[in-house]
Amino acid sequence: MRVLHAPVNVGNQPWVLSRYERELGLHSDLVVNYGTWLKLKADRVLGEYGKRDAGSVARRLAFGLAAPFRYDVLHYYFGRSLLSWDDWARGWKRPFLDLRLARRLGRRIFMTLQGCDIRIAAESHRRNRHTPCRDGGCSFYQNCLSQLDAQRVELARDVLPECDKVFYLNPELGFYAGKAEFMPYASVDIHGFDYLPPATRGKVRIVHAPSDSALKGTALITEALESLRDRYDFELILVQNKPYEEALALYRSADIAIDQLMAGWYGGYAVEMMALGKPVLCYLREEDFVNVPARLAEELPIVNLHPERVAETIAEVLEQRADWPDWSRRSRRYVERWHDPRKLAAAMARQYDNPAEPLSRSLEVVA
Repeated sequence: MRVLHAPVNVGNQPWVLSRYERELGLHSDLVVNYGTWLKLKADRVLGEYGKRDAGSVARRLAFGLAAPFRYDVLHYYFGRSLLSWDDWARGWKRPFLDLRLARRLGRRIFMTLQGCDIRIAAESHRRNRHTPCRDGGCSFYQNCLSQLDAQRVELARDVLPECDKVFYLNPELGFYAGKAEFMPYASVDIHGFDYLPPATRGKVRIVHAPSDSALKGTALITEALESLRDRYDFELILVQNKPYEEALALYRSADIAIDQLMAGWYGGYAVEMMALGKPVLCYLREEDFVNVPARLAEELPIVNLHPERVAETIAEVLEQRADWPDWSRRSRRYVERWHDPRKLAAAMARQYDNPAEPLSRSLEVVA
């Protein structure tokens, strides 16, 4: 079976998944239209961001039109196909032509939605008390209201029904994505992470790694921690704009980790920390749990750090240090159960063969 992941690498989900699909014997490639400053890996990069010379156009167009003939399965990401040229003000006029060509050729088509590709900002703002979709929460909010929300509605209405199966990585997205299924992150190769439980005595090392301080709620976190300094002995380590290996060394040194406060779910950083055996705090929007497997929600080891109780919740955690070793073990077991890319790749292989099978069933079979 020949599988193509395309046309972007957001969060490293397609790269890690494709590597483990190769372990299973699938011919699995990741091809992206352009790279980004994060320099995430791909088997082939067709061009540079925003570049419109004849060669770049020809490469993108030729590969996009040829892919449905060359691959049995096309697994698209972030609400785009290979001919969705989002880095141009005026991209290719038929952005999903390759997807629809694949449909006509009888290929299997999958889409993984990851966040702002499908989250309708106006609806998220209306639905949720705490969300990035608000003034001051995200710099793109007004642009979403005036333009991008309409595109997301069109994606859900006109494009997603063309796919054999659609997945989403954040449970909130299930409210906007039609007949889609939740998929746990496969973006972290947990087998490369040693188990390093937190220290049970001495100064507590708290790590927070905000890629975007407003989106992660960093101001609320630092304000809460400052209010606790007179009562507890801890060090806050902010990890920003550092090479990955340097950041990983800081992650390893942590006792506990704080992820994010606005998205209502945890990110790949939390998976990395749990893989290391670090207890994690993060805001979890419990009303969204209807969109995840019940067993996953039951086993979730993350302490819910509600934006309105940040200081109180952190204080409770610091008071319960004797419980951290057990919390640490549960965290590692959780990622081994739900975020092992080897298991997720095996589940995806079953999905490629039989998209009608629920992903939760595929995961049960390979667990």
